[in-house]
Order: sequence, then structure tokens, then C-alpha cells
Amino acid sequence: MATFWKRVLMRFLFIGLCLSSVNGFAQDLDSLENVLNDKNISSKEYLAACDDLSWNYLNDDFVKSKKYAVLGIERAKSENNLLMEARLYRNLGVAYYMNSRMDTAQLYLNTSLEKALLLKDEKLEAGIYGAIGNVHNVSGNYQEALTYYLKALSMFEEQGNKERIRSLLGNIAALYSSLVNLSQAEKYYSKLEKESLEANDMYNMGRAYEGFSRIALKRKDFKASLEYSKKAADIFHKGNYKASEAIALQGIAMVYYLDYKDYPKAKEYALKALELTKETDYKANIAGSLNILSNIYFNEKDYANCLKSAREAIEVDTTDANVTSNLYANMVRAGIFLNHQQEALLYFDKYRGLIDTRSTAEFEQEMAELEKNYQTEKKELRISTLEEEKKLYSIIFIMSTVGLFLFLLVLYLRNRAIQTKEQLNKQRILQLEQENQLIAAQAVLSGETAERTRLARDLHDGLGGMLSAVKLNLFDMKQNVIIEEEDVLRFNKVMEMLDNSIGELRRVAHNMMPETLSRYGLKTALNDFCKNFRNVKFHYFGIEQRVEKKLETVIYRAATELINNALKYSDAETVNVQLVCGADLISLNVQDDGKGFDPDAETQGAGLNNIRTRVAAVNGTMNIHSSPGEGTEVDVEIKI
Repeated sequence: MATFWKRVLMRFLFIGLCLSSVNGFAQDLDSLENVLNDKNISSKEYLAACDDLSWNYLNDDFVKSKKYAVLGIERAKSENNLLMEARLYRNLGVAYYMNSRMDTAQLYLNTSLEKALLLKDEKLEAGIYGAIGNVHNVSGNYQEALTYYLKALSMFEEQGNKERIRSLLGNIAALYSSLVNLSQAEKYYSKLEKESLEANDMYNMGRAYEGFSRIALKRKDFKASLEYSKKAADIFHKGNYKASEAIALQGIAMVYYLDYKDYPKAKEYALKALELTKETDYKANIAGSLNILSNIYFNEKDYANCLKSAREAIEVDTTDANVTSNLYANMVRAGIFLNHQQEALLYFDKYRGLIDTRSTAEFEQEMAELEKNYQTEKKELRISTLEEEKKLYSIIFIMSTVGLFLFLLVLYLRNRAIQTKEQLNKQRILQLEQENQLIAAQAVLSGETAERTRLARDLHDGLGGMLSAVKLNLFDMKQNVIIEEEDVLRFNKVMEMLDNSIGELRRVAHNMMPETLSRYGLKTALNDFCKNFRNVKFHYFGIEQRVEKKLETVIYRAATELINNALKYSDAETVNVQLVCGADLISLNVQDDGKGFDPDAETQGAGLNNIRTRVAAVNGTMNIHSSPGEGTEVDVEIKI
């Protein structure tokens, strides 16, 4: 599976990022080949034809692409045409890249880049950066690939080259897909799909669908993967992109083969892909198609065709070690079932040699499995003592592994228990601190309420009574004493001041602890308070009931403080006060149409914090909804 997608990545990275022929592709390839045979054409026409032919055969015929690039390079050198030499070296490097020969591709691309830098041809230079990035991407050097992609992207953006930027989007998406960063890959493929649709760029649309197919497959969404692969194959078929269509068909075959286990359907698409790859004559792709067919035949238990397909693939191409190792494995397995012992031994040795050179755990494991199967078929050659030792070693290894696992599990559980205990202790300490704070707040609130009640009573009954007595005595003195006319006005002024003082004293005492609150409850007390202001409206809903005195005091204080704040600071024209009393909940809402404020901003006053503290002390909540210019609404809720 990894090898298949690597070939897909390689195929789709190169198209469009490198600069296409400046002269365009106005003629068909056969006509251009005939042009080269005309001895009367100029050197400029000859080089332009080589450039077009070598570039446009890239996707379908490596041999011809290489042939015309080499012919052009020889002619460009003889003519001292540095520009065409750079372009044709670029074409030759991409041709080797398409043929999976990365070292050679890198060599020719570096040669092309040197000449482009000498020419200061930024258009060509940007395309070569993109091509070198592709080589690094396919080789797994993702950091280097991203570096070259970013160089190319910067230059494409300066040039305003949307076509190259679009192709680069697909390459960056493919890079993220290789890194299994699926969200980033999906983001870039979606961008590629959108821009390709706007530009009617069908090839890059196909690239986007191929990318979506890979992402869906990695997410185990086989239905979506199949749909996207079919869309891509249809686009490539209509555009006559044979090599790309073959890769898309291989993708469809892989889904049917690996995920749906529908071997006849998988074989149908694999045969179509093989037919197209043979037309394009890309040996690596031919071997890939034959490899898929070999796997399908083996799962169908058609060992003869499995062996035949694997032999043919080995004869065609062995450059991809992943494909080659799988083919060797199929030949060994099929040979065992067909009783081709000598051939199975031969390819088993080749398989083992290939695995040794790669030295990876994955291939070593597969080799051990193959060796085990082979030894089963040849059990008469085994030595019983070695088998017993192997079993003993296996038992010892399993027991050691289980023991180590149990030890690590006990250690993990012990550490987890310690961490859990520490966490519970921290939570308990925090809970105790909160409870202590709540008890302290309730104590302060109770003390404050009691003190307010005492002060209000002392002021009303004590000082208020004394002032009333003074007023009566003065009034009696006036009846029994003859006062001069000029002193009458002064006496009346004193009496008026005394009346005002008595009224102010009663108002202060009432505000500290209103008598109506104690006698009649919240509804009456708040209604009386709101009547003191022309623009404050009071509304009451719910059942008529008295609640705990402490709760009534908290609600009353909160309401009066919120009303005073609205009148003093908000420039409100209307303040609505709503009190709702339920069976188990009291809700206070104070809303104004004033200038509002930012609840998250720091304020100098302590009024709102005091209200919040009082409400929290009785297990209530307060929420503020306000923004500048939008008024303010405050909700207070306390459970009864």
C-alpha cells in the first residue's frame, strides 16, 4: 500500500510545477518528430522541437523523453545556447525523476539550476526549485522538500503565476499527506480543488480527487476513497492522461482488493491499469500493476497466474525495493503451493538478500514468516533438537515479556493511585477552603444584618425620639412665651430644620433596615423603595410567601444597590426591576437602558463585588450582561 501511494505521489508532484515549454505545444508530437528530420530547419526550431518533445513525452514515454532531451542538449552545447541547455537539462532531470531514478534526477536538475542562476532566469529557476522539491519529497526528505517548495512559491507569487502556484498547492498537500498530517493535507487539497475548478484545470482537479482518495483511505472511509478514485480516473481518461489514469485505476483496484476483498472487481481494474501502463511504457508502473495482479491471483488461490505475473514484473523492473520484495514473496509462496521447490528456494534467497540490504524490522518480520512457512513444507529437513530449543527460547521470551509487562503494569497502577490520591487531597483542601470562606462570609453577613437592625432601631427609637421630644418642647415654649416679630421667622426656620432632620433620620434608619421589609416582606419593601423614583418600574411574579429573613435582606440590599448604580452611573431613562418568587427559587432581574459597560474591565468601585459576595454567601449566583452603549441587565438567583 505504501509503495502504491509513493508512485501516486511521484506521478502527481511533477505535472505543472516545472515550467512548461515557452513555445507552447501547438503541434502534435508526430508532427514535431517529423520537424526534426527536416535538415533545413534552423537551430532555434530544432531546439524548440526537442524541448517540446522531451517535455510532452514525460508523462507517457520515458525513452523518447530522454532521447529528445539528450539530442537537444548536444545541439545546444554546440550552439553555445545556455538557455536551451538549461531547459533541456531540466527536462532530462524530470524524466529520470519520473522513472524513479532520483540520484540521476537530482544531478541533472542541479546542472540545470546552475545554468539558470547564471542566466538570472527567475521563471526557469522557480520551476527547477519545484522539481528539486519533488525529488526530496518522494525520497522522504520532507524538510528539504518544504525548503525548495517555499523558494518556488515565493518566486511564483512575485511572478503572479497562478498556474504554478496551483500546482504547488497540490505538492504541499501531498507532502502533508506523506507526513500523515491529514487535516493540513485536506486543507490544501480543498484549496487546489477550488482554484482548479475556477481555472477549469482538469488535471489538477484529478490530483485533488486523488488526494482526497488517499486521505479517506487512511481514515478507513473506503466508500469515499473509492468514489474519489473513480472521479480522478474519469477526469484523467477524458484528458487522455494515460499514466495518471493508470495510477487512479490501481487505486481503485487496491480498495477492492485490500478493503472490500472483491477480487474479481479488483482484477478488472488492475488489468485496465496494466493495459495503460504498457501503452505508456513506464517500467516502474508496469511492475506496479503486475504486482497488484499477482497479489489478487494469490488471494484467489490462482497460484499459476500469481507466479506468472510476478515473473513478468521481475523481468520488467526491480528498481522499487518494496515492489520487488513483495514479488519475491509471492513467487516463494506460489512456488510452495505449486511444488516448485527449486524456484521457491531461489527466490527465497533473493528475497532474504533484499531484506538484508534494507535492514528494516518490517521486512525482517516478513522474512521470518516466509522462512517459517517454507520450513513447514520442508519439515523433514529440520532437526528436532533445534526445534525444541526454539520452543524453549520462545517460552522463555514470552514469560520474560509477560513478567516485564506485569511489573510495568503494577508500577503504572501504583503511580496512578498515588497521583489520584494527591489529586483528591488537593480537591478536598480546596473544598475546605471554599467552605471556610463561605462560613466566614455568612458570619459577616449575619453580623452586618444584626448590626444594621440594631443601629436602625437605636436611631429610630433613641435619637429619633429625642428629636421629636425637642420639637414638642419647643412648640410648647412658643405657646407660653411672647416672641418678638423678628424672632418668629428664625424660630420657624429652626422648627423646619428640625423636621427635616427627623425626616432624614427616619430615612437613614429605614434604608439601614426598612421596617416594611421586616413586617411585610420583599414585595412590599421593594415596591415602596421603587416608588421613590419616577423612572423605576417594579414587577412581581410568583407566589406570595415569606422566606428566611437573611435571604430577604440579601435580595433587598442587592436590588437597592443595583437600582442606585443604574440611576447614578448609567444615565438610564428607565430601570425595570423584576422579582420572581417560586417554590424553591427567588430570582431578581434589574435592567436599564443606559450607556452600559464592559463587565470584564476593572472598576474602581466595590458595589458589584459586594453584591456578588453577599449572594455567594447564601449559595446564590449573579450574572451581568452588558456592553458599551447597549444597557445593562443583572440576574440574581438564590435557591430557597
